[in-house]
Amino acid sequence: MSTLPARRAAVPTALAVLFASVLAGCSLDGAAGHGPAASEPDVRPLSGAASFSHAQAVRLHDLEEQAIAPCMAARGQRYTPQPRVASARSEETNPYGLLGPRKAAADGYGIVGEYLYLRSSPPPSGDESRAPAWRRALTGTAKHQVSVRLPDGSRVEYFADGCVARARAEVYGADWDRTEPVVAALSTRVLAAVEKDPDYRAAIRRWSACMAETGHPADDPQASRARLNGRLAKAAADPTSLRALGREEIRTATADARCQAQAELAKTIGRVQRSVEKRVLSAAERRVVARHVAAKRDVLKASVTSGASRSPGAA
Repeated sequence: MSTLPARRAAVPTALAVLFASVLAGCSLDGAAGHGPAASEPDVRPLSGAASFSHAQAVRLHDLEEQAIAPCMAARGQRYTPQPRVASARSEETNPYGLLGPRKAAADGYGIVGEYLYLRSSPPPSGDESRAPAWRRALTGTAKHQVSVRLPDGSRVEYFADGCVARARAEVYGADWDRTEPVVAALSTRVLAAVEKDPDYRAAIRRWSACMAETGHPADDPQASRARLNGRLAKAAADPTSLRALGREEIRTATADARCQAQAELAKTIGRVQRSVEKRVLSAAERRVVARHVAAKRDVLKASVTSGASRSPGAA
């Protein structure tokens, strides 16, 4: 696995000092994790078929950007490859709200930390004109629109003749943009079915009772995050309030992780999810997932080779 590009180091010193006391965490670089640690719970629908780790996403994004630039140049347009702005914490947040003790103690839910990370991130670079011709070259035209039917009957569309689509086909393979939205939709279906399951609901009640005992009452794992996140905009206007919110976030998240372990939430979700996936996915849908997983494996293997060959000093 290639090394991540050096993270932007230009975090203003005053900002770093200002928030240094936000309790041992809330890191500014967004690197709350480069993939879940072995001790951290991370059950995901379809065994994570619809997601990448942050390190993988960065590597693949860079390959896409490197493929877009020459495509645009061939069409008489200039394009400046852009770095991936999304942080590890935003990309690797568990869809069920599962949280381990180490991440909770270091970064809470990542709410204040993500705010600081985004605040310190520079805007996109490049001085391209963004004229209609430039946009058509980049994103494509309606004449080449492709429509993909999702399992629920809805559709997503993309333009196959743009440099973005061409670059994605080069990096991921020609079939990727047709299977990826389907697998994402199937993941959502599985997650929704798990959250309706009686065993899952019983585990949530155990977790909720534990949270109430710790002084952090919540009905479900998303409630505490939502409550704290709802206070962020106001707290961000005052450094003292932001530090206080960061400390409260870490206290709440630490209790959350402890209660999840006590309620055996991750274990229950894993067991329920296995049953749900057998029940709610048809044989044809399982074949689509298997094909997508195989393509994902090939993409990641190829990206390591491509990344190495394009890195400085490579032969």
